Amino acid sequence: LLRPLPPTPRSPHLPARLGEPSFFASRHMAPKKKPAKAEGEVDLFEEFKKKHKKNEQEFETPKIPAVQEIMKKMEELGECKAWCFDSEFDPMAFRILWHSLEQVHYNEISAIRVWKCRGGDESVRSICYYLDSDPKPPVQDLQFTDNGLTALGCEFLARTLGPNGNKEINLLRLDYNPFGTPGMEKLSLGLSQNEKLRHLSLQYCNIGQDGGQYVAHILMYFRCALEVLKLRGNYLGNPGIVDVLSGARRAKALVELDVYDNKFSDSPEVITILKDLFTNNISLSRYDLSGNQISDIGAHQLVQAMIPLSHLDKVFVTEQVSTKTWEALEEVTSGKGKKGKKKK
Repeated sequence: LLRPLPPTPRSPHLPARLGEPSFFASRHMAPKKKPAKAEGEVDLFEEFKKKHKKNEQEFETPKIPAVQEIMKKMEELGECKAWCFDSEFDPMAFRILWHSLEQVHYNEISAIRVWKCRGGDESVRSICYYLDSDPKPPVQDLQFTDNGLTALGCEFLARTLGPNGNKEINLLRLDYNPFGTPGMEKLSLGLSQNEKLRHLSLQYCNIGQDGGQYVAHILMYFRCALEVLKLRGNYLGNPGIVDVLSGARRAKALVELDVYDNKFSDSPEVITILKDLFTNNISLSRYDLSGNQISDIGAHQLVQAMIPLSHLDKVFVTEQVSTKTWEALEEVTSGKGKKGKKKK
């Protein structure tokens, strides 16, 4: 009897038989979509899409490209926790977006980042409206970078992040917004009673000498949780930096302080308060004092104050000191010149 021949192995490069997945089809399948919700469970994303579409049609607002990208990512990956905007958008369309999210109590965003969009204070108002909703959205990372904020936008943020506001946000970045001392004053009204924020970045915000006292108000709050404070590129000068350093003395959670390029010098008052801060706040271990007018003599005085201290990790003073002072500074912060500091 003749036996049937075994089937010829098919090349993965040939088309698949009817009903049989091809080699390439299995490798290039569409991304898995968001899993279906259990019976009775509300799909907030679907609710948001419906509400947002209805509001867009009602107010005849244009599409925001970043929102289209976010929705596409949601469809493909099932989630998008960080909502990022990096191009200009229609102000009314942006307001409709956050009102729609608030209306459905959408609670699946952990980061909101608005970078160089020229949204100004109105973009802050729109997002704060969403952050003020009840229950509070679980947003932890909030950024408005180079967005044209003024003191008014800072007032909106102060209200949202104040004692009766949002308790979820732990990172606030407002770099490159020239709101100056007036904005710093408004911001401090809320942040001086905030016990959740851990990272605050106010770099290149045109904060002047009078603004240092408002930074100090934030740092001196007895429940202040700030661990990182970045103030580089402002105009604190000697009066402002003295205020900031005085406040930092009482900020027991603070670990890192960046005051690079703040136009202060090594006056006796500045050196004295720096040495006092080194000694009395042992949680603060990283300083960036560079880019300021600290002479070799001033740097040497700071090094002498650091020698008996074991908690200092990195202290950047200035690039213009002598090689001997620089090596002494490196030795002190590396632990070689400290008694009692054990190597790990």
